[in-house]
Parts: sequence; C-alpha cells; structure tokens
Amino acid sequence: MECRKELSGVKRREQIIDNLREHGEVTVKILSNQFGVSEMTIRRDLHLLEEQGYATIHYGGAALLDRQNIGCQSFSLRKGKESENKRRIAKKAASFIREGDVLFMDTSTTVLEILTYMPAFRVKIITNSMPVMESVYRDENIDLYMAPGLYRSVGGPLDYATAEYLSRFHYNKAFFGSTSYEPDFGTSAAEEIEAAVKKCVIENSDENYLLIDHSKMGKRNFVKWGDTDNYTAILSDEELDIDWRTKIARNGGKLILC
Repeated sequence: MECRKELSGVKRREQIIDNLREHGEVTVKILSNQFGVSEMTIRRDLHLLEEQGYATIHYGGAALLDRQNIGCQSFSLRKGKESENKRRIAKKAASFIREGDVLFMDTSTTVLEILTYMPAFRVKIITNSMPVMESVYRDENIDLYMAPGLYRSVGGPLDYATAEYLSRFHYNKAFFGSTSYEPDFGTSAAEEIEAAVKKCVIENSDENYLLIDHSKMGKRNFVKWGDTDNYTAILSDEELDIDWRTKIARNGGKLILC
C-alpha cells in the first residue's frame, strides 16, 4: 500500500509501529518507499521511536522493543516511557546545579526531568529543546536562551544555525542524553548535524554530564560525538551490568549510579 506524502509525522510513526507489531522489525529503505519520504526522515522517525521506548535501532532499520505492550502506548507524550531509573538519574543531575550557573540542556526526556528537581536558583538555560523552553519560560529565576533553526520532531531546532548559535556560549554545565552509547566508542547519533550540535557544546562547557539508563548501553549509531572521558560524570542506574561499569572505568569515565 502506498501512503500519501502529506501523511503527518505522528500518523506515519503510528503506521511504523503497526509494521513493527506485524513483522517484528522494519528497514529504512522499505519504509522510505512505502511512505514516499526520504530515508533521513525515516531515520529521524526511528530515532524518536527509540527514545520513546517503542523500538531499538540497528543498522538499516529497527526492531520492536516490546511486542506485548506496544499497542497500549501513546504517541502524544515522549515522557510516557520514563522510568523510576530515569527520574533518579535526573534528580542526581539536578544536585550539581549551583546559583548563577550557565546551563545547556539538550532534547533528552531525562534531561527535561532535571527541571522537576532543580533548586530555585538564578540560572541561565541555553537549549534547543522546545519542552525545556515550555517548562521554564515563565520562571523569573531563569534567563532562557532558545537556539534557532529548523524544528525537528525529536524535540526542537536542529540544523547548522543551531550549531552556530550554541557555539557562541561558555557553559558551566551541560546535560546530555543519548540513545546510543558504548564505552569503547563513545556517544553517537543518527545524523551528522545532531552530533555537530552536541560537540559544539561539549567543547565550550566546563562540566559535561551524560544521563543514560542501562537500556541505552552498548549501542553505536552513525556519527560519534563524544568520548567516554569527555564527561565529568556518566549518570546511570543500578541495573547497569558489571561489565559496562568496568568498561566505562577502563575508558577513563567517572560513573555515578543513581
């Protein structure tokens, strides 16, 4: 069946979920042909579905993450799959923030959760995350700087204008999430521009924190954007396997279990 090109992103991803339920896995090439959109658009869809907990990305496509519960989940909330592990990670990350800090917050749902636990300090927040912006723009304690660029369904602007803007600032602390992290390889992203945006911030920040639960461990994506020893601390959960803990330490990482 051929779908109309004007099919919305939400409807398209709903049909990708249907394909996953029926076949167990999908490929970028077949989905691109089916929906009449570019392979890059499909990769962004799969990246978002992985962040929402619906699928796990592999080279050339994705596989169903949870065949039993997939039909009960909603596309309207990226936060729908947040676990207690993620909340504990976010709470620990918030404890590092100090009065007067200049902070970067990326589009990760775990990073967004930091705002729930952040003390009422006077800070500056620089971000490309629309959910972060919507959460803090009325807060008189927070000076908000929103990066420009083409809006993406992953949660905010993401193009070379975004990278150029974010490269102007000096950050005291930067908070990142990632769907792909392998201690020997580092953190990686599905697109070059996503990697470029994050590298701009890492290079200008005094302290960098990676917030990643155990389910994201051991994955490599298309473009590398950070090494294990780039991070002041890697925050994960107690379910992290002992082998991953050892590999993080071997690669110069400081691991904090939450």
